[in-house]
Amino acid sequence: MRPHLTFPKKTGFSRLELLTLATMCIIVVGFFAVRFFKGSRNNQRTSSSLELANYLQRARLDSIKRNANDVTQMAQVKMFNRNLYSVAIDADGDNQLDIPLILSLPENQSLQFNGPFPKTYIFNGLGQTVDEDENRVAPQSITLTNDAGMSEIKFSESGGIVVVPTVKSRS
Repeated sequence: MRPHLTFPKKTGFSRLELLTLATMCIIVVGFFAVRFFKGSRNNQRTSSSLELANYLQRARLDSIKRNANDVTQMAQVKMFNRNLYSVAIDADGDNQLDIPLILSLPENQSLQFNGPFPKTYIFNGLGQTVDEDENRVAPQSITLTNDAGMSEIKFSESGGIVVVPTVKSRS
């Protein structure tokens, strides 16, 4: 007759197994929390970049539509500092620029524009960027930064506006 081997029944988990499982869960949750937070910061920056690019494009198209040929009637976007900008367009269609709309970047996102300031983007009746003397100028790109990286708004040769959503931070 063969002896019947019985193993003692193990109930529950050992402390070492529980500690290992808890550590693995904390690492996984931490990894996803960091990825979610950083992704959210990228989305916020990209969203603000797209909003500004939309205002720039609206100003450009407004000057084209009205065939603005005097700098006082040309739509424009002014950046006052790292967080504040204004948009002057003819939103009501009366062929006169409205009182500028003052906008700011969301405060809770630590977003900011690159300098120097003030910066003005004026669009003539051809949709080109000009200075205050109505001389054609090549506009500087606009960079929005936060602790998750940078987004850049560039102007093409034809005057179009392009957003490059995720540019790695310069170290």
